[in-house]
Amino acid sequence: MEIRAILILAFWFLLLSAQASLAQQSDHPLFGGFPDSTISDYQAESDVNYRVVLGSLQSVRGQVTPEASERLRGRLTRILYEISDGFTGQDVIDFFVEQMRSRGYSELFSCAGRACGSSEYWANDIFGNRILYGPVRNQFYLVMGSEPPGQFFISAYLITRSNRQLLAYLEIIEPEAGHAAVASGATPQSMLNQLRSNGGLVVPGLSFTAADELESGADLDNIVELLNLDPQLQLHLVSHLRGEANLEELLSRSQARAESIRQRLLAAGIDPSRLSARGLGPLSPLCAAENCAERVELIAQTAP
Repeated sequence: MEIRAILILAFWFLLLSAQASLAQQSDHPLFGGFPDSTISDYQAESDVNYRVVLGSLQSVRGQVTPEASERLRGRLTRILYEISDGFTGQDVIDFFVEQMRSRGYSELFSCAGRACGSSEYWANDIFGNRILYGPVRNQFYLVMGSEPPGQFFISAYLITRSNRQLLAYLEIIEPEAGHAAVASGATPQSMLNQLRSNGGLVVPGLSFTAADELESGADLDNIVELLNLDPQLQLHLVSHLRGEANLEELLSRSQARAESIRQRLLAAGIDPSRLSARGLGPLSPLCAAENCAERVELIAQTAP
């Protein structure tokens, strides 16, 4: 009997501890939760390499990818709300939009129903939480960004499950100091918006030969198009490079890389007066890219 009593007491202690822990979890300081909702899961992590989904999901050769996204590093908070009966997903979305707009946030992307893609993909591939799976017609997705863009992103995914349970799942990413959002799959217009707002961005996916020449197959179409979108825009093409070589060699090699990009853009018809090439070698180590040793940045010559 004594063992049974101890086990019962231990069970109730763990249950009350779990309830107390959950009670201590509150809404994120940026906003208040939807009325008549409860927090069923709350997680916070520091130094997370996070991808903000900015487009509908699509499956290419069996791999799920968003049409557009941005990647950055920072503190990630995940909150799962259970919404009381009597409310719809649209009610909750409208509540979050109104609240965030009042704080100066702007909508970056939203979708509903089949326009979002597969709910199974969102639940398993994007959020890694299968409880979010439900009928495709019952889903909503919204992402909003702070002003200036790139400081905070808030993603909200709502699903009414087959059992009529309405869940609201939020992810809040707060970039760490010195880190800027990295465009990945972005459009020329979104890249231009980021340049105007932040003054610069990292260009992903560029590679160079052993002679520090831009690979012949490198795609610079987005850069050409964003320059054509704003004929007054002037850019510094800044190359960063770290390695075991001495500083002078790294500076020279990074300068050669930046100049290689400039020459490719000039061949595409860009006015030479709009582009300058800068090689900083290892002298500017902070970045949000996965590979900080080698990266290329576009910097607006006139501050936003």
